[in-house]
Amino acid sequence: MSVGIELLGQTAHIAPLLERARSGRLHHCYLFEGPPSVGKHTAAELLARTAACTAERGPFPCGQCLTCKQMLKGIHPDLIQVVPDPKRKSGTIGVDQVRELIRQVRLRPYNASWRTVIVDPVDALMPQAANALLKTLEEPPPDTGFVLVTSRVSSLLATVLSRSQRVRFTAVSEKELVPWLSAKELPDAQRIARLSLGCPGAAIALGEGGLVAMDEVRSELIQVLNGDIPAVIDASEALSRTKDAKAGLLLWLAVLETLVRDTVMWGCDRQDGLIHSDQPKLIAAWAGVLWPGGAGRLQVLIDQTRRRMSVNVNNRLLVETLLSATLRELGPASRARLQ
Repeated sequence: MSVGIELLGQTAHIAPLLERARSGRLHHCYLFEGPPSVGKHTAAELLARTAACTAERGPFPCGQCLTCKQMLKGIHPDLIQVVPDPKRKSGTIGVDQVRELIRQVRLRPYNASWRTVIVDPVDALMPQAANALLKTLEEPPPDTGFVLVTSRVSSLLATVLSRSQRVRFTAVSEKELVPWLSAKELPDAQRIARLSLGCPGAAIALGEGGLVAMDEVRSELIQVLNGDIPAVIDASEALSRTKDAKAGLLLWLAVLETLVRDTVMWGCDRQDGLIHSDQPKLIAAWAGVLWPGGAGRLQVLIDQTRRRMSVNVNNRLLVETLLSATLRELGPASRARLQ
């Protein structure tokens, strides 16, 4: 087994932790932070297996002992995963979940030498839930450690940060990601690598149908922006009525963000780094009016929209506001069409 195989581009971050796990010197609480789908959760599970593996030698978990097999299947009682409650539409982790977790960790580990609790994403903790967890993070039971996972470290309580040893995961370089994707026989590897922003998990999803979906959304988005305010309202209403409206709205935001990103690349004379390299005329038209101030204002609006969606603000109105602002910023360039 190789760290490079399981965690592309993250060897420098995880290898020292695996060494500490094998020697029984783990810190009681780690915070794995970095972009979404870059490998943080995979690393957390690998660390848990390494700390609990019963094989006597080797820098990695053996994958063959009973503990490894059960953890790989997700059925070992000493690997506890805390995720957002599926019953909560807000996608949050409630205080009742944390109280149940505290009850569990007060008991002795079942049979592993080290029990691991993974909270992913830790930024989903409700404020009351986060406060309830603080004392346990500061003084965890014997032979128990926590791995907190987040892509939004700025949203965490300072008290949570102060109790954690931070491990920063970074985006994988295009130089590493493209051959890795090509080896998996995924089409358009270079474009997928750029569109994923260096996140292998996102790249795999794009290669397995996500790229087609994004291209479809791009066509719809440009068509809407070729219209007027009523067209924006109609599109937002139609999107809000779909089966998984929130996921659809987030996809629209992601596509718009990549287009804004490309206008910045064009404005910086970095045409070789475009995500939408198949649409140079469109990007040039947008860059002509958005660079530099308009691109910055739209990125701020995109970030605000994404944050407000996470707290159940009316998604339709948020997207209407964002797309209307985009129309105003683009002006005549909104009429630029896909080639």
